[in-house]
Amino acid sequence: MDRKALEERLARARRKLSESGADVLFVTPSTNLFYLAGISFHRSERLTAVLLPKDGDPVLITPAFEETHARAMTPIGRVVTWQETEDPFRKAASFLGATRGVLSIEPSTAYDDVEKLLANAPGWSPRSGADLFAAMRMVKSSTELDAMRRAIATGLGRFQKAFASLAPGIREADVSSAFGGANVVQFGPSAAVPHGEASQRALSKNEAVLIDAWDNPEGYFYDITRSTFFGTPTDEYRRVWEVVHEAQGAGIDAAKPGVRCADVDAAARAVIEKAGYGEYFTHRLGHGLGIDVHEPPYMVSGNDIRLEPGMTFTSEPGIYLPGKFGVRIEDDVVVTATGAETLSPRPTKLEPISA
Repeated sequence: MDRKALEERLARARRKLSESGADVLFVTPSTNLFYLAGISFHRSERLTAVLLPKDGDPVLITPAFEETHARAMTPIGRVVTWQETEDPFRKAASFLGATRGVLSIEPSTAYDDVEKLLANAPGWSPRSGADLFAAMRMVKSSTELDAMRRAIATGLGRFQKAFASLAPGIREADVSSAFGGANVVQFGPSAAVPHGEASQRALSKNEAVLIDAWDNPEGYFYDITRSTFFGTPTDEYRRVWEVVHEAQGAGIDAAKPGVRCADVDAAARAVIEKAGYGEYFTHRLGHGLGIDVHEPPYMVSGNDIRLEPGMTFTSEPGIYLPGKFGVRIEDDVVVTATGAETLSPRPTKLEPISA
């Protein structure tokens, strides 16, 4: 992670912390800690945390045996270590700088960690830092977008190999294990389950195929779904595929600065409802994408967040017909100054695979 970019993020977080009315930000191992300070540690019973005051330099607290490793990851210069015989939460509390205040908590931090810290700082009140991190992470820099584009290129190559491997008798699990990264492979009626899993089901001629795949080869995710047909598609499958494709495009076309996330979802949903399949579109249109595969903003009814240039999200409408098949088409999108651009190339038409 570029150290200059991390220094700028720490400075932005300090400004947003002050604007929020909190005094100190407390961040434990998470994608938020990686985003903010470049530190990629697994969360464990041993405390590693950053304390960022609104008007001072950040402090990294970490086990003594992790000091060299931690320093190599982050631009934070003040590193405080603790020994196995010490109470790290008492040591962390000593760096709050006051006897009372408002502590903004990284939202995935374990409740137990917050409780232990506040036991040593009883005058402090906790507050969720979810909005602070969401506001920072939703808008991607050009460097972040480039990392996402490279991830997408990796994913597209994997899809090509997976579809080329399809043959009668191949199992969902075989395709899944050979794909690379996280994925779900579903054949025939299995594809009618929106969040299914690869099984021992074997592929037969004239069946639907759905592959949903996501991975972060450079720290930023791609998330793409492709639906196709192995053999000769039925008229019903062709119609459903076209409706889903049109709905995906409608959602992308609706996305532009100032538009509510809810309205992007509504634009896609209207296409599916008009075609008579509304009850079979059972999930939101999409989700934000970045260091996490699911992060704000969410394209869902009731979400009043307004889009800004640099925000990234998935457009992934689906129609799922129980006992028959499912179709979902998912691509990764970035909001531009005037509209939206797909980071992953959308399919232009249904391309069945010869059986």
